[in-house]
Amino acid sequence: MNYIVFDLEFNMFFKFKEGDLANPELKNEIIQIGAVKLNEELETISNFDLIIKPVIYRRMNPYVKRKTNINTSRVAQGTPFVKAIESFHSWVGDDSVLCSWGLDDILALRDNCLFFGFDALSFDKFINIQQLYMKFGNLSKQPSLESAVEVLEIEVSTPFHDALSDAFYTVDIFRKVYDFSSDAIMNWEKAQKENEIKIEALKQLIDKAAIRCPQCDRIIQKNGEFTKTKKYFAFGFCTECNIQIRHISRITQKSGEYSIVSNNAIYVTSKVSE
Repeated sequence: MNYIVFDLEFNMFFKFKEGDLANPELKNEIIQIGAVKLNEELETISNFDLIIKPVIYRRMNPYVKRKTNINTSRVAQGTPFVKAIESFHSWVGDDSVLCSWGLDDILALRDNCLFFGFDALSFDKFINIQQLYMKFGNLSKQPSLESAVEVLEIEVSTPFHDALSDAFYTVDIFRKVYDFSSDAIMNWEKAQKENEIKIEALKQLIDKAAIRCPQCDRIIQKNGEFTKTKKYFAFGFCTECNIQIRHISRITQKSGEYSIVSNNAIYVTSKVSE
């Protein structure tokens, strides 16, 4: 069995001009795949590095450009995603465990594969190295890759936010915190589908939460509402206290359990303050 420690850089929507719209089917488009293959003793076998030519967000988001130092002309000369992922899949090989720092990269990899119709890559064996590090350090908040490198006194020899460079840093952390426990390997594909079902069920309930005045605790009639991803916003006016109320309900996750958390607050606007 081999371990594939990978890192991604991706571009995302930016409104460069009036009329620009994000594609709701693909939030993050991969522009670089960097990965290191390790054997069962965590020895490096080989590495993989490709710049990918975007087709949805072709012009680099200024924030991403500053962070990664990857510009539009560079990605324009990159490898198309399907060809790149076919090459990556072949390089990964059979009986390998995908490993990354946190869940953002594995989710983006799965979403890009779905969007471009590539279904050969398996997501049934995955290790979240960030989670291993948090357990190792008894941490409650998710740390950045840079902070983990600093705490573990790993030598910084190449810039962060390059996919291959970050993959090598993640390998250094992996070697320090991995205890070869079988519990560390999860069936991410199965867990993701189960989580998506839970989230959809909660979405059916999120707009049923009542608005309460934070001062008198009376239930307030809604006079406006909208939903955005995993958040629900509603507004109302308490005639008893003469204040505008903003209600926010959000779907949260803690220790693998999903729930709805609601908050009611006084909503100060210029109209109200006048």
